[in-house]
Amino acid sequence: MVSGIAESQGALHVKSLSEKDIWAEVRAAERRHGDRAEAELARRIHALTAAEQFEEASFWSAVAARLKHLHDIKLPGSAVLPKLMLEEIDGDRSS
Repeated sequence: MVSGIAESQGALHVKSLSEKDIWAEVRAAERRHGDRAEAELARRIHALTAAEQFEEASFWSAVAARLKHLHDIKLPGSAVLPKLMLEEIDGDRSS
């Protein structure tokens, strides 16, 4: 059993999951995949959806949503930083 997911005849089936189970998988995804965790989860969700394993895809979608939320909290304004850096570089050139 992996954090609320039980393996049955080669397929994983979602059991009743708590937020604790979902966050455990968020932390595991970050440890396993680092910066590529969101992309890996998206790949997994796509593959599960294509295989019509909708319950499991739903679970991993919940994990991905929490991971994105965590990254938004940990890296507030991260999308703005590169723009500011480019503005500084461009400003240095005009001097």
